[in-house]
Amino acid sequence: MVAIMPPTGFHGLLGLLFAGKVKSKAGKVGIAWGSVFPDLDLLGSIILFVFTQDLELTIFFHRSVTHSFIVMAIILISCLLISGFWSDRFPSIFPFILGFVGGMAIHAVMDLFYLDGVAILWPIQAMNDRLVILDYTFAELTPVYNNLLAKVISTLDGGFEAIYYFVFIFLANRFNTDRDISVELFSKRYEVQNWIPKLKTISFVVLGVTTIFLSMAFLSISILPLDLELFIMLLYIPLAPVYLLSGTLPLIMRKTVEKVNY
Repeated sequence: MVAIMPPTGFHGLLGLLFAGKVKSKAGKVGIAWGSVFPDLDLLGSIILFVFTQDLELTIFFHRSVTHSFIVMAIILISCLLISGFWSDRFPSIFPFILGFVGGMAIHAVMDLFYLDGVAILWPIQAMNDRLVILDYTFAELTPVYNNLLAKVISTLDGGFEAIYYFVFIFLANRFNTDRDISVELFSKRYEVQNWIPKLKTISFVVLGVTTIFLSMAFLSISILPLDLELFIMLLYIPLAPVYLLSGTLPLIMRKTVEKVNY
């Protein structure tokens, strides 16, 4: 198995690109969030891996439930039915829901081209029964370099998060938005002052972690033996908050997303 995680940041960049073509502000936020929401299951994968050290189980859990067209259809139908009661209070809920499910669908389709594929029809389709449009194979590589490739791809995937954040920083500076944000958590509202400098710091930290682990990946060939399971655990456990941030950033910086236009 070459890699267990796709570049969430890449999906986020695509979401911002599509959001720029949507007229409705709520639709923009919906598609931007939907494009990264499916990868919040990475947090579940990380938890599974911590408690089981079972890489196969971790792989099967990821890109199943939150990447399923059946689940998306259930979300869409359920939300549309419920929105009938909220349409007066939240008139923008309909374009938001359409954008959100559309973003999820784009995410899932893109993952069909990425290594391990997607359980696109879960629960009808088993988690380990993946649909892959482009079936990559690295069988010709020696075990050492196959292992190295897995580590490099996983590390670079994490680096995409920093690029995603830098794009948000650029857009926020361009539109003069979201310098100070408020986050509601468990019915409490938290004010975050100077958010953009903080996000910039997070971006550089993620780049630093990526550089360190990329070096470790190459050193593991001979100087620093490190099996894939341990490498994945050391890489993704510290980055778990990063994936949580990536999966919620379009909501946190919704004012910026609403102004994206191409």
